[in-house]
Amino acid sequence: MELAEAAKKAVEEVRKAKAGGTNPADTPDNDSVQGGLPWWQEGARWLANATNWLSIGTGFMSAILGVSGLGAGVVFPPAVPYIEGFAAGFAYASLGFAGLNTLFTGIGYGWGSSEFKSSVASTALGVLTFGQSKWIGTLGGTKAATKITQFGHDLISPVTGLLGSLF
Repeated sequence: MELAEAAKKAVEEVRKAKAGGTNPADTPDNDSVQGGLPWWQEGARWLANATNWLSIGTGFMSAILGVSGLGAGVVFPPAVPYIEGFAAGFAYASLGFAGLNTLFTGIGYGWGSSEFKSSVASTALGVLTFGQSKWIGTLGGTKAATKITQFGHDLISPVTGLLGSLF
């Protein structure tokens, strides 16, 4: 009986609101989003994105310096060890940023999320290619780059599958 009375009262309130041209949901309580992500999770997602781009950029710089070091060997051979040293430094930085990306992805999206598993796979591939896989993946428009990254992912997928099952 109480339920029927509550329903009748609700219907009457809706009729009055409709006749008055007001929307009962249009209240100040509904003007802000409630229950978003915690600040630390939003921050971790932002850091995951930033470290991903830093990994791509430093990997790209490593590749440019590595290729230019080969060219410098023809023109000025004494510069090669220095250029290649800088290339190795950028490759290590790319690997470091990839590791941080994986950490922040796990914090931001969850340790069992598909984003985290993808980040682990990408970092593992980066270790195998010495930091070059991320920037090669951004060149996805060329068939050769796509085949190289696909081969690398196929090569590493048993390892990442095992890692994914452990997490």
